[in-house]
Amino acid sequence: MTSLKTNKEIILDCALELFSKKGYEAVSVQEIVNVAHITKPTLYYYYKSKKGLFEQLLLTYYSILDNLLKDVCKYKPKTDFYYEDIYPILVNVTNSYFTFAKNNPLFYRIILANQYMPQSASTYDIVSKYHYNQHNLLLNMFSSMAKIHTNLKNKDHQLTYSFLGIINIYIGLYLSGKNKEISTSLAKELVHQFMHGIYA
Repeated sequence: MTSLKTNKEIILDCALELFSKKGYEAVSVQEIVNVAHITKPTLYYYYKSKKGLFEQLLLTYYSILDNLLKDVCKYKPKTDFYYEDIYPILVNVTNSYFTFAKNNPLFYRIILANQYMPQSASTYDIVSKYHYNQHNLLLNMFSSMAKIHTNLKNKDHQLTYSFLGIINIYIGLYLSGKNKEISTSLAKELVHQFMHGIYA
């Protein structure tokens, strides 16, 4: 038996769809309430404002992504075995992003659209803190690796940006229909290529 969604959940779902398709700035409160079939006072009761609604949307979905990543980002050195050291962790991280993107394609479009927003954007302060948290999860992982693998020393920021950039390129291709699948086999191939650059 499927439970009926509350007005609060319906508003969030409608906002997700509209923000994903049109972007935050292009969506009005009136448009959200029309699609959700509720009144403006109802939206304001739950979320205070459009910005409050957007922040709740980010909190809801980034919490899911952070929970997927926080354990797989922990590095446990096994330096004698290539396929048990850095490699499996990066594959698991990539797979976590792929899984999240497949399960939440509308939200991942929002992530990609806001990746390089200007500081002058009205939602920059909201979005940037979630990007910062994501960056730090990967940064701490690469910093831990650099303590063991000295060739990575002082490259942790560069590795963080480039690794997440590669992941996002493949997810972007998948969401745009240019890449049919984002799978474990693709994750392994991507990481293998990335690590050739690390050890070069």
